[in-house]
Amino acid sequence: MKRFQLFILVLLSSCIIGYPCGYYPYGEDVRMCFFKPENQDYNYYSPFFYTSQYFNDVEVNTNTGDGPNDIFWYNYCNGKVPMPVVTECVYSLPANDLDKASLNGMVQYLINANDTIALNYLRFAKQCEPANGVYDDPWERDAENLVKQRGALINKGIEYSEASRTKEFKRRYAFLAIRLAYYNGNYDTIRSLYKEVFSQSANTDVIYYWAMHFYTLTIEDKAEAAYYAAQVFANAPDKRFAVYSSFEKDQPLDEVLRFAQNDKEKANIYVLAALRKLDRTLGYMEKAYKLDPNNEGLGFIMLREVNKLEDWIHTPYYTLFTPAVTTENYPESTEGVIMKRVEEDRQYARELLLFVNSMKTDDVYWLQVKANLELLTQQYRECLQTVKKLSKKKFDTTEAKNQIEKIYALALTASQEKGKAVIPEKVKLLLLKFKKDQRFIFAIGRELEYKGNTTDAALMYCNLDSEYYGEENRWSYVFWKDGKNTGNDYDYYSDWFSYLNFNYTPQQIEELIENIKNNKVNDSFSEWKYSWITTKLSVLYDLLGTKYIRLNKLEEAASAYEKAGNKHWEDNYGFWERKSFFNNGNQFDQNPFYTLKYTPEFIPMRDTIKVNKYTVTKQLINYLAKAEDKNEKDRDYYYFLVANCYYNMTNYGNSWMMRRYYQSYAEVRGLEDDEEYYDCILAKKYYHKAFEYAKADKFKALCLRMIATCNKNKDDKELLEFATSKEMYDDLTSNCTRFSDYFKARR
Repeated sequence: MKRFQLFILVLLSSCIIGYPCGYYPYGEDVRMCFFKPENQDYNYYSPFFYTSQYFNDVEVNTNTGDGPNDIFWYNYCNGKVPMPVVTECVYSLPANDLDKASLNGMVQYLINANDTIALNYLRFAKQCEPANGVYDDPWERDAENLVKQRGALINKGIEYSEASRTKEFKRRYAFLAIRLAYYNGNYDTIRSLYKEVFSQSANTDVIYYWAMHFYTLTIEDKAEAAYYAAQVFANAPDKRFAVYSSFEKDQPLDEVLRFAQNDKEKANIYVLAALRKLDRTLGYMEKAYKLDPNNEGLGFIMLREVNKLEDWIHTPYYTLFTPAVTTENYPESTEGVIMKRVEEDRQYARELLLFVNSMKTDDVYWLQVKANLELLTQQYRECLQTVKKLSKKKFDTTEAKNQIEKIYALALTASQEKGKAVIPEKVKLLLLKFKKDQRFIFAIGRELEYKGNTTDAALMYCNLDSEYYGEENRWSYVFWKDGKNTGNDYDYYSDWFSYLNFNYTPQQIEELIENIKNNKVNDSFSEWKYSWITTKLSVLYDLLGTKYIRLNKLEEAASAYEKAGNKHWEDNYGFWERKSFFNNGNQFDQNPFYTLKYTPEFIPMRDTIKVNKYTVTKQLINYLAKAEDKNEKDRDYYYFLVANCYYNMTNYGNSWMMRRYYQSYAEVRGLEDDEEYYDCILAKKYYHKAFEYAKADKFKALCLRMIATCNKNKDDKELLEFATSKEMYDDLTSNCTRFSDYFKARR
């Protein structure tokens, strides 16, 4: 679905700025995360990884060979059967394959040991499997028969349990009966078997907690059910998702805690309560740690808390989007309010960091937590020191080490003095190493931009590769805002050009161009940094010239446009040429000096030019010079042509691409010349000049008619008074085909 949405984004919009029809980034599309839970040793918690979705969509694999049940069977075989073989036998082989003909090593081990007790149990367990599940046939064709089959299996399970002389298998048969009874709706059987076989058992192994899981589902008292759910969650990894909802998040903890028998059970309650909270959970973590410092779930809750803080802090700090997950009391999405909330969350991160520091541990996992919290709290020097400690540690996975290297790169970049920031040499190596991690590249760019290095920031943005659109246009899978209150429907960016277009000054663009041109280094980092953008210098000159047009600095604009080169204009703005970089119909289709949209031709064309941004700018300079020449007898004529050009460069003209790179059904505001683009100020100025130097009343009336057009075709008081007094008003305003007569009347 995501690929389809982003394909539609390209199809319906310019390659310069991503404003798709009906799509707006949210959730995981905007969430920033560097401490990824999948890179830590929390496989059995994977459904509860922090996400904007209700649950994480990565399913936990319970048959990995490291679960309690796998370990039981491995030890039962005295470690003489490899774990993968054990896993195959327990979870994959059908009941009729547990015989002498089997090639499975565990089956052969049990047969050679003459262990009929274990083999019979495994056969019965596999016979029960098809009956374990909710029956979902809407026609209920075999429901009654299935209930009878389950009932028979339940009776057999109870019979085998009572007859077993081995405590372990007595419990296991009882569990099989309990599980079948749940799917059969026999809750009384579950309660009686649990109390008889498990409730007083000293052996609290995984079978004990599996049975407790189904017993929990029969309890009507919500506080008691929450207590049992917390114990199952802590001790039966593969039942965590199944028992999670039995702990209601609004359940008063005091009522739940009264069922706990010891501190460990209390800690388990606090851990699951913390997992159920969307907001801050430090209070629960502190209590759980005090009760049971070695509680496994505590580390995972801390991981979730760091991920929350990344979302609450990194997401708005880097992208200016609101966090992917917000609580009900999260502020409105104005930049000032959101950034105030970011500072509040940084303070909470400091409190969390104090808690972690109080543990006084050098464990590699907790040092990773510490480094991430130090980045979140902008304690960059301390973060770098923590990473230095971690460099001497052994990580469980390469991915976990990579994450810390990214944290190091961000902290090192951000630790520099504002106005003096560069890309440190060590960070260059990491940028190359992780150049496919778009959000990391983007975050480095943001840190550089915040420190005043907009040139290197732009170079980071233009190196945001995309798996969706390839190398040509450099769309990214990063979405960000600029903090301007533009009132746009689509107020975000997904590519380097649109961001520079809206946010960089001409001076910043010039500095970027000079930096690219002056690069003489050919090392691997510089090749990555410059190789693509070097081929787009003409595009940057185009942007620079357009920036100057918006400021009405025509000489500077012409100079920049000239440097873009003829091929650029032929590829992008000519009458018939194919489009290249600008993919939204930017070609000029009319001459801006002599033609007006929706108006028949009324000005004989004296000068023919191959219309593009450069030639239009040069002609505008030329006509302005003639119009302002005191010795020119046709000043009114040239002022009129100049006014036409300025009018056509607005939202209402045929040459809007002189100021914009696309037009949309939704007006996009926020550029420096918005007032000119929408209100035609310069056009009105020069139509007034043409009126001032005009000799003929009809031509004067035409000038005033164009001023009225600039006023969005509303009747203009000045036109009304003048044209009415000359008995021209109805003639001039009722039919634009009369423009030709009024223009010819100028002499």
